[in-house]
Order: sequence, then C-alpha cells, then structure tokens
Amino acid sequence: MKQSLTEIASQLGLNLDTLERWIRQGKIPVTKQGRMGIYSASELNRWAEKQMRLNPCHVVDASECILDEETTGTNGKRGDDAPERVLLTALRRGGLFYGIDGKDKKEILKAAVDRIPEFPGKDADTIFQQLMEREELTSTGIGQGVAIPHPRNPIGDSLETPMIVTCFLKQPIPFQSIDDQPVSIIFLLLSPTVEVHLNLLSRLSFCLRDKGFVQLIQSAPDDALFFSHIKEMEATLEG
Repeated sequence: MKQSLTEIASQLGLNLDTLERWIRQGKIPVTKQGRMGIYSASELNRWAEKQMRLNPCHVVDASECILDEETTGTNGKRGDDAPERVLLTALRRGGLFYGIDGKDKKEILKAAVDRIPEFPGKDADTIFQQLMEREELTSTGIGQGVAIPHPRNPIGDSLETPMIVTCFLKQPIPFQSIDDQPVSIIFLLLSPTVEVHLNLLSRLSFCLRDKGFVQLIQSAPDDALFFSHIKEMEATLEG
C-alpha cells in the first residue's frame, strides 16, 4: 500500500517525527518515498501487534519504550554486542556480479539465484519459485532502475545469516516497477527472519534515497568503491 506519511502516523497514533525516525532506523516495516510511505498492510499490522506484546505502552507513548529486537537483549537493555554495519556485511556476503544477462524478469531472477553463495540447505529451485511468487503479488522494482527481489517468507533455519546478492545487468529489462522504468540493478535479499529482512530493507532504502548513491550504482562501480560508499552511508545512519 502507499499512503502519505501523515496518514500512516495518524493510523498508528505516532507523531510524524517519530515515524520518520523509526523508518530511518529500520524499526518499522515502512519505506519512505518522498512524503509517502510504502508498506504491506499485513506486515505493518503484525509489527504493531508485536510491539504491543513486547511492551504494554500505548503506541502514542512508545517512542521511548519500544523494544528494538536487533539492538537489545532479552531484558530490553541495549547489548554490548549490538550489530553494526549489518547492511555492509550482508552485501559482502552476497557478493557483486556484473554483466548479468537475460531478456526478461524470469531469466534475470534465475541468473541472480544461480549466483547466490552456497549455504547449508540451499535449494535454488525453491528460492527461485518463491521469488517468482513474490513478483506475481507486486513488482519489487522500486524505481530509478532498481529492484529488490526477495522471497515472500524468510529462508528460515537453512540460512543462519542474511545476504544480499547485487547484480548489475548487462542491459535494462522491463520489471513493472512503480515508475514504469526498466531495471538495471538488482539487490536479491535473503534473510533468516522477518525482523532481519525489515532492518536490511530499511537500511538499503535509506541508501537508495540518496541521489549520489543511485548515480554511483548506475555506473556499476567496482566492489571497493561500492562497499566504501555503503560503509559511509551506514555509519551516517547509525550515527
């Protein structure tokens, strides 16, 4: 769904500043696009219900008491081992690939799946099928020549740590993106849990809102330059 950030904040009982901060920090399954927010109604409802179970504060008062599972221990206090640079780590694990060829979405996704690094329990055919099922619901093309394909559900026990496989296509292909532009860059996102998925998606979306970063990836930079920019942007986000 796509609504104004003001409408989303009102529905959740949040002030607008809190909503935008949570989007930026990856604490809520909403992607910001200008003054609009894009989200899955079912995912946002599950998120809201989960926060109420984790912390009995009313949502309108939750900006100081909400638990962030990615950065807290079981007692709600921030742990010393809070993860940093999780986006950079996932991108490094997945790897960068250039000149990926294919005439349509199906061929490109198949080529991207073939480049997923090995991990215990990996089932390339199942992952590909899940990606296609997700695309049938709605395109993961987010605009500006970028798509973030991912399975409808987390990989689960077979994948212990997340990864993002980055593919620079040989030529742009139609992807039914929200701006109707063809896609030339794919970030194939695989996560073990919904929480990890949403955190990575929010961090990646933060980078993709930066015009300079979009221009950089459109040039298919080498891995050193690409990872350097990711590291800088993720440091800005965490700061």
